[in-house]
Amino acid sequence: MRFELFQIAVSRAGRRVTGFVVAPSADRAEEIVAAQADELDRDGRVLSIERVDDTLPPQRRKGLDALLETAPPGFASFNAAVGWVAHAVPALRLQLFRIDEPTGDVHHVVAPSSDVAAALWWTSIHRSGRDTRLFRIADGAADLVGDAKLGLEVLLEFGPAGLAEFGENGWQPKD
Repeated sequence: MRFELFQIAVSRAGRRVTGFVVAPSADRAEEIVAAQADELDRDGRVLSIERVDDTLPPQRRKGLDALLETAPPGFASFNAAVGWVAHAVPALRLQLFRIDEPTGDVHHVVAPSSDVAAALWWTSIHRSGRDTRLFRIADGAADLVGDAKLGLEVLLEFGPAGLAEFGENGWQPKD
């Protein structure tokens, strides 16, 4: 069965957030969003649902066919380096991972699992297949307290998967 991709806008914590849902219909997409809100004990409402798989520009179609043909119904994210990524089931939300390199460089990645985080990081920083790099991956949210968590819950709930950074407005996808 080939699913459809829906862009959803939801009100969460006084903010309008946008996410993407793979589902057979708009009604089912709305049910998936409502089920996630119930499971995570979140307040909010769906503001809009729009089918977008048939209107995405070419640069946002990478991996779309595979996503719609093989992914289970649920949330998905677009990452410019790797294309569309289904949020892992049964995880209801993404996680923040911290990648430490021996050089002292630190990267943060939003992903459904550590193996997907490593792949997103590696691809996003354009490493060639011949490069060998040591790195350590850890829970990126474990040591965050207070304002250092600003925007993190919404980012982990809706994505997108990929590199992330903390700025004056909190956690955001890294360009």
